[in-house]
Amino acid sequence: MTWQSLTGAGGAWSGIDWTARAADTASADPYLAWADTTQFADLGGPPAGWIRVIIELQANAPDGTALTARSFADSLEGANAPWQAWIRVSSLYRYPPADLDQTRFLTAVVTNAFFARLDTTLKGYVKRFEIGMPVVPDDAPATNTMPDAETLAAGTGPVFGPVPPTSASAVSAAPGPMVFLGVMDDGLAFAHERFRSTATPSATRIERFWNQDDASGAPPALHYGRQFTKAGIDALLACCTQGGQVDEDAVYAQAGYINVRKRWAHGTEVMDLAGGLRPNPLHAASMSPDERAQRDALANVRLLGVQLRTAGRTVRDTTGRWFAVHALDAMRYILRCADDLAGGAKYCVVLNLSYGYMAGPHDGSSIIESAIDELIALHHDLSVVVPAGNSNVLRCHASFSVANGASKDITWRALPDCATPGFLEIWLPDHADESNVTVQIRPPWGDPSPAIAVKNIAAWQNGRDVLCTVVYLDRAATGRRTMILIALAPTVTRQPARIAAPAGNWVVTLANRASTNGSLDIHAWVQRNETAYGFPLRGRQSRFEDPRYKRFFGGMHVRDSDDNNTDSWISRRSTLNSIATGDATVVVGAYRRTDGTAAVYSSTGPSLRQTVRDGPDAAAISEDSPACAGVLGASTRSGSLVAMSGTSAAAPQVARLLACARVLGKAPVISPHGMPPFSARDWVEKRAGQEDPAPTALMAHRLGTCPGTAAPPVLPLPDHAWVPMLPGPRGGSGRFPSPRWKKRGVKL
Repeated sequence: MTWQSLTGAGGAWSGIDWTARAADTASADPYLAWADTTQFADLGGPPAGWIRVIIELQANAPDGTALTARSFADSLEGANAPWQAWIRVSSLYRYPPADLDQTRFLTAVVTNAFFARLDTTLKGYVKRFEIGMPVVPDDAPATNTMPDAETLAAGTGPVFGPVPPTSASAVSAAPGPMVFLGVMDDGLAFAHERFRSTATPSATRIERFWNQDDASGAPPALHYGRQFTKAGIDALLACCTQGGQVDEDAVYAQAGYINVRKRWAHGTEVMDLAGGLRPNPLHAASMSPDERAQRDALANVRLLGVQLRTAGRTVRDTTGRWFAVHALDAMRYILRCADDLAGGAKYCVVLNLSYGYMAGPHDGSSIIESAIDELIALHHDLSVVVPAGNSNVLRCHASFSVANGASKDITWRALPDCATPGFLEIWLPDHADESNVTVQIRPPWGDPSPAIAVKNIAAWQNGRDVLCTVVYLDRAATGRRTMILIALAPTVTRQPARIAAPAGNWVVTLANRASTNGSLDIHAWVQRNETAYGFPLRGRQSRFEDPRYKRFFGGMHVRDSDDNNTDSWISRRSTLNSIATGDATVVVGAYRRTDGTAAVYSSTGPSLRQTVRDGPDAAAISEDSPACAGVLGASTRSGSLVAMSGTSAAAPQVARLLACARVLGKAPVISPHGMPPFSARDWVEKRAGQEDPAPTALMAHRLGTCPGTAAPPVLPLPDHAWVPMLPGPRGGSGRFPSPRWKKRGVKL
């Protein structure tokens, strides 16, 4: 195995030398440079045709005119029609709601000719871009290829035309707005009784459902997947009803929807916690007036769902390489559907996105966070709720300073039997002179790399297989600061001809060659790559290793805070979900119902833009008790429940509360353009602070105690989980109570 410099060489697929691009060209995706280096070995093989990208456009076109996603999409049907040979844009972006006319983020399908034209034809149009291809384990068949690179398959997914004109009667309708609740996830059991009305015969409460999955083996399509309307779902339910009972398996078979074959699916439980309604009339009769009002409000919330693409490939890829493209498409779809269904009447949208990743800039500048903030800022009434993340104690964040003229070693442990690649992102501080920073890699065995400077790509390989890639570009599309990407091949492979990367400790040395006094504050995150729940074991989460990192109190209790420990460079702080550090999203942490303890896994702040976000905006319940892990929600078949843990279970409870409050008129209208502006984040922070259920008297004598032992260690008050109001980095302004006080179950 030898280290080879790939600086100055064109990519095997794109043909682009990513290290030699001018400063006034579009910022590139370091992951595309890695894919080029490895010949897409972990992405299903080199594409023969079209791939999906997410793009941020410049504010103005080269001729000085304002540039928007809509104007760019329109130009492909007019003056720039020849460009359609290598780039095409969905009607989602050509025909947006009026609120979103000025958006500059869009997705597109492109061939490799797109990348060759970034510095010529597209110069001055594209600001940055990322590819949207999932990591594919090598036991999965590759489906990236097409026989004809110039032809897209005919799409069957949602296609939009111009926005219908607004009717005068709709504008003067009832004073209260329509409330739409959108859920984007995996495995949404749209035929479940929780998403149907309580009438007889029941009808679906889901207005639109987009399954982003294409048929198995289908070639790429511009308008992909399949859309179901309320009428279509009701027709399926009626067709598959016998003796008053809906045969849900028959519904999904007729719909060609395989994502709910298993007993439990993440998306079904999330959608139930966000908008599920118990149909039992006896249950409704036993409710208090307040509970009945909440139920009636929820019945008036109109549901919109998106099954994120693609089952067995993207969703089981927890690294998130696919996420930005399909998440932006899903949000734009829901917003256009809500606008169409409102027909000009007042409406608001609450979106729940219970996904998360570990690596990223953590300052709100990632391409998907910027796109979400743009949607919230431009839309007249939009709230987006995301989880805080579950990486607090996973040892996947490093924070350290490197003095000028010094160096720092950090250890990254790759676990054996990991069939997916591992990624480490090292982020330099704002305004750092990257020309003074070098990186060196020492594998568990073999020669170390040379010191790698900016504008370089290096690979550790045997001539055929690349086991480690270092991509060090001066401008990365994944954030506004300089990022160094280190990618490892899987540590186990099922391809006899391919060599696996060695498991063990990889030592990364950061050197600061600046000659003046000072230092650089550097952050690094290991990207998520464990196996998603319910899928065959493939990924195993890699992590940092430091003997000075303290994992436990007294050898038995998990330490969930740094406790002002400065000995270790591994940090529990700043572990927020990498899509949860934007300006306007509502971020929800997690706590335990029985004693108010913050969930040890619930990720913490602050973001690297500390004046914007100290931590989650609020916390909701993700564990019922130490003995009853998780909270109950719907399984994929009616009449069954499953417990789910994690901040993914906490976030939809807040989305539910926000949607119901809008129906009842208890939450003010979101006004991003008002004076002063008002966001859902403001309302959630205030409401959570008012409703924090932790009783001060009870908490006072629990400081330093634990139900599991007689003599636990005593912690400083700011770092302890048992406090009346969780500190900002742990739980935001306060906590939302739960209706689950009578029994373990779903009360609403």
